Amino acid sequence: MIVATAGHVDHGKTTLVKALTGTDTDRLAEEKRRGMSIDLGFAYADFGSEWPIGFVDVPGHERFVRNMLAGVAAVDFALLVVAADDGPMPQTREHVAILDLLGIEQGAVAITKIDRVSPERLAEVRVEVAALLATGALRGAPVFPVAAPSGEGLMALRAHLMAADRAWTGRSPHGHFRLAVDRSFTIDGAGLVVTGAVFSGRVQVGDQLLISPLGTPVRVRSIHAQNQTAVLARAGQRCALNLVGSDLKRQEVQRGAWIVAPMAHAPTARLDVRLHVLESESRALTHWTPVHLHIGATALSARVATLGDRSIGPGSSGLAQLVLDQPTSAMRGDRFILRDQSGRNTIAGGFVVDPSGLVRGRSKPARLAQLSAMERPSVADSLAALVAVTPEGIDLARFGQAWNLTAHELDSLLQGLEIQVVATASGRLAVAASQWASLSADICAAVDAWHGEHPDSLGPTDAELAAQIATRNASAVFRSALKALLADGSLVRAGLSLRRPGHSARLDAEDVLLLERVSAILQTHGLRPPIVGELATALDMDLPLLLEFLLRVSALGHLVRIAKNRFFLPGTVVALGELAETLAAEAADGLFDAARYRDRSGIGRNLTVQVLEFLDRIAVTKLIGDRRAMRS
Repeated sequence: MIVATAGHVDHGKTTLVKALTGTDTDRLAEEKRRGMSIDLGFAYADFGSEWPIGFVDVPGHERFVRNMLAGVAAVDFALLVVAADDGPMPQTREHVAILDLLGIEQGAVAITKIDRVSPERLAEVRVEVAALLATGALRGAPVFPVAAPSGEGLMALRAHLMAADRAWTGRSPHGHFRLAVDRSFTIDGAGLVVTGAVFSGRVQVGDQLLISPLGTPVRVRSIHAQNQTAVLARAGQRCALNLVGSDLKRQEVQRGAWIVAPMAHAPTARLDVRLHVLESESRALTHWTPVHLHIGATALSARVATLGDRSIGPGSSGLAQLVLDQPTSAMRGDRFILRDQSGRNTIAGGFVVDPSGLVRGRSKPARLAQLSAMERPSVADSLAALVAVTPEGIDLARFGQAWNLTAHELDSLLQGLEIQVVATASGRLAVAASQWASLSADICAAVDAWHGEHPDSLGPTDAELAAQIATRNASAVFRSALKALLADGSLVRAGLSLRRPGHSARLDAEDVLLLERVSAILQTHGLRPPIVGELATALDMDLPLLLEFLLRVSALGHLVRIAKNRFFLPGTVVALGELAETLAAEAADGLFDAARYRDRSGIGRNLTVQVLEFLDRIAVTKLIGDRRAMRS
């Protein structure tokens, strides 16, 4: 268990921690000289459990709230310290507000310096403390009057901490490893050591990690967990990691950095959040307000972009996007604090809903519905709600990373939900099983309707079918549904057209005969069919009459017009598309140019240009600079 002190300056936090642990947490010369904590202090005490209890002693002066915030982001228990002679003071109230915003619900109150006041004054302070905590997360917390110099009351406080430690179930070690760095230093003969609270996962000696957001690779040489040598550290512990790496530079690892497993490295500068403004604020938090963001042990400048409403009033909460001045590491559920632009007053706090906020469309109704789904406390409920409002499918890799799920945890989650997993070139998508079934039924119904309306047509193209059911042809879910229907025989592909099994286009006898003659000529020319004028000569037909026929049967899917004077057999177009796919697959970067396509196909420069432009138009390929890649 990790315990953090809280309270006003000179109320005896450091003295109390020393009385409980035997350690003076004021380690800096300036702290000794001034008799006041400036930075975080750390101590450990063996209270008889498997692991020592860790104490984070925070500075109480208003000038050092930034340092205080770096120490309380991942604690389990708050020890609020109030001096009996002063009672609750400004930093007492601010620290209590911070603990509330961070959602720290376990704690106790130590009323110190009781040897300096009368019983009546102690009773008054008890009442004041109860009033201060009445509406917050620590309401009802037990109160322990103590006098550290004499030891009065310490036994009862120690016994309560021991009981809380025994009752503490620990944090689940799920997810990838993440540690928020609050100290960094070097040791002769060992090198770099970083300390901090483990937010999630576990780490072992020898593990390969990254310094985030920079992405510098490191290896764990040794571990101290809760001040003990260990081979493993896990969520809920404070630990020190001795790190080594060929690219490691000490200036890269400062307070605010994260040490994470490679899969948890996802730097972001836009956090979609649920934000609560303190009731004590005199005015609403408005759109684009500049703030200081404290998350983990990190302090950054940011802007608040309100989502939906233009402002969030005192005592109210709302969705917002925090636009950061530099990237950081964050996951769904991470708690944060906002202070005003001057950095002197705490104004709000909340938790991360989606660590990868959108640049565009962040306030659209569809996006707000997705954020509402991401707010669900259960990851299973969140994914189920998310797919219900996202018919285009949810990127499972992005969802898993947002919730910090390992591959095994994500796969286990999917097994318990009515979700269709769709494999695409860019990764897996999750679709609600009901939506997948509905889309499949809609596709088949649309093809049946097409056959009824156009009996002489082979069937619709992908784009025509997408237009029929009001979906985007580029949709990965739509393409995957087509693939599944083709695989199970519900649909059949005829060149670029799609048809139902058993359907055959009903052309009149004259059109059938002419199409057979045209097809025979086109077939003999392979990938380079003749232009329309040459075809008219070969058929001994008037050019206008032949062109009218070619346009009519092309509209029905029997031929494909790739340029003004070029008509291809559907099968030839498929072969040309497959050649593009082959060339893209052979290239390390997935790109090919026109010259390479011309040489492999042997169709000549001009026809190559026409074919590739046609493949671009039907969304088989896309032009990137002067080269092309496959779309689907």
